[in-house]
Amino acid sequence: MACTRQIKAVIFDMDGLLLDTETIYSKVTNKILEPFGKTFPIETKLKMMGRDVRTATDILLSDLDLPLTFEEYDGQANELKQQYFRCSELMPGAQKLIEHLAKHSIPIAVATSSSKAMFAIKTEKHNAVFGLFAGNITCGDDSAVKHAKPAPDIFLVAMQRLDSLLQPEHCLVFEDAANGVEAANNARMSSVWVHDMRFAVDALAPPTTHNATERITSLVGFDPAKYGLPPFDM
Repeated sequence: MACTRQIKAVIFDMDGLLLDTETIYSKVTNKILEPFGKTFPIETKLKMMGRDVRTATDILLSDLDLPLTFEEYDGQANELKQQYFRCSELMPGAQKLIEHLAKHSIPIAVATSSSKAMFAIKTEKHNAVFGLFAGNITCGDDSAVKHAKPAPDIFLVAMQRLDSLLQPEHCLVFEDAANGVEAANNARMSSVWVHDMRFAVDALAPPTTHNATERITSLVGFDPAKYGLPPFDM
């Protein structure tokens, strides 16, 4: 189904969408849970995906009834993240799509719940690719972002920084988390939910679209021409 809106700009989430970090988050979490004899349930992970660190951690501590404060858990997690996130790899199709949009001068931005410091760690292997965003990076700890996803703030801030004349109907958001799709919907932007089936509760059950404009299972399957964007070169 083609999008009826005139798309002029594209905004990307990062974790699990451009970078394969969700597997690392699970590795970090399970390492912390191990001494308590617990493992990380997929149902809890899905509730945490796309949320700011505080909210996601509070969900984890509550769901698993862990005898840790936020500060205790976050301290352990940060040490492990600094080690593991430097190995983050690009998701399939991410580099091709970013390079394609940059080549055709389509304004692009990243809107991530990650902090600025963690963004730098996660992307240090991929500076050439993320350099194509020309500094249009909005992180979760940016002072202009007053409310975390699923509030629309981070996408609206990213849009305004790309071009003050842009309107929400001009923007297409890529998200891997239901929480992020909801934020895009709240921003009144079109959205593509890239549903990583590794993190599906039941891969055989027909999933909801979370009211996304389109659901795909990999960026490899995205067709820019559906949205009035330049088609991929043959």
